[in-house]
Amino acid sequence: MNAVVDIDVKQPQENVFLKDALNEAVYTLFGSNITNQNSNTTITLSIVSSSLDPLDYDKNGYPILYRSSVTLQANIIDKKNKKRTYSVNGTYDFATSPNSVINDQIKLNAFKKASINALNKLIALITKDAINEH
Repeated sequence: MNAVVDIDVKQPQENVFLKDALNEAVYTLFGSNITNQNSNTTITLSIVSSSLDPLDYDKNGYPILYRSSVTLQANIIDKKNKKRTYSVNGTYDFATSPNSVINDQIKLNAFKKASINALNKLIALITKDAINEH
């Protein structure tokens, strides 16, 4: 399998950051099974949208719970040259201390986990479609 992650040129800084998170998520799920040579299937992943939103606040109004969300589009071309397109969303909720700063490492981890959740949904959809074809 060959996995490619596209970057949106409209928001290059955010998407480079998200691309790193998504690449880590792909590696976490597929590990060394990802290759760029002699692959039978190509998956091109695009980040459609992403967000990091506060969900809950402490008594002083400081955010203490966040949700990262990622929506991915996957274009898949299999070994028979059959093309499929999927759209999946993943979320990840995490708590912080009141008055804490959400740094790049925390964001990267949150988007990575949201991406893993989206990729798990993608795998489930691909598996379901494969079962329904047979």
